Amino acid sequence: MSRRMIFVLLCMLAIVFAGQVSPVKGQGADQAEVIQVGIYLIRAGALDISTGAIDVDFYIEFTCPTACGDKAEFEILNGVAKSKPVLLPDPTNPDADKEPTFRVAATVYQDVKLKRYPFDSHDVKIVIESSNYDNTSVIYEVNEERTAIDPSVFILGWDFDNTPPKATATIVEQYYEAWGLYYTRYVFSTHISKPSLAGWLKGLLPAIFIVMGSLFALFITAKNVANRVAIITSALVASVLYHLNFTSRVPPIGYLTFADTFMIINYVILLISLALTIWMLRAESDDRHEAAQRVNRIETFAIPGLWVVLHIINALWIL
Repeated sequence: MSRRMIFVLLCMLAIVFAGQVSPVKGQGADQAEVIQVGIYLIRAGALDISTGAIDVDFYIEFTCPTACGDKAEFEILNGVAKSKPVLLPDPTNPDADKEPTFRVAATVYQDVKLKRYPFDSHDVKIVIESSNYDNTSVIYEVNEERTAIDPSVFILGWDFDNTPPKATATIVEQYYEAWGLYYTRYVFSTHISKPSLAGWLKGLLPAIFIVMGSLFALFITAKNVANRVAIITSALVASVLYHLNFTSRVPPIGYLTFADTFMIINYVILLISLALTIWMLRAESDDRHEAAQRVNRIETFAIPGLWVVLHIINALWIL
């Protein structure tokens, strides 16, 4: 084999193996400048679960070993600033160029999980990344002292896990495959939950009353069973309308929420009760009074018991 052929084969092998080599994580990161980042949340709006959007107002401080300059420029990865971040001057600090602080008003979007709705809980996050530098030049580090939530902050309709509210922050390394670059992200997070009492009183209690009203109709005697049909049918229609209104704020999702399964159980109970009631009405019209009374006695106690058992199983499964 000639030298030229050997050279061509070696070149081809080099190209193949070069294409299989993955980028080295954090390559050059040992020479990167470490910048401490801290966010102090001072205001939060209402969380819109239909979009995951929440308005936030916060201070963000960078601490650099030398003058920060454009290394303090940042992007909000999970949202958008409502206006250009405002640099707060600090004439009393001789190292102000090393510790720039910005005030930011932004709308950030959360990955809401609604499996437990209306008893859902969520992580409210603010994700920050350098606008200009990958991790070969800039690496973020959490400034624990500057990562906090003002005690006056509240989110209408939600409870913080702690009183006063607390925040945590983590550093995440993100790889952008299209450019072969790594960036570090500062992730500010706090956890909020829907108050359980509000979920029951404003969410599920009306649906419970609708079904209970129809269950009381089971005590109507078999001879007057026609009145029971009207009551159960009205309860079924009312349940459907209430379900549509109650979940109108929930976005289109590919799974059932606790509210959905709760209402489905109500539908099943009402439909079974309606079917048995219609059968009794037919039996009475055929003069099968004893059979109608026997079914009536079974239904009066079995239907409420089945309703309670199914809801207990549903609550244990989801909640």
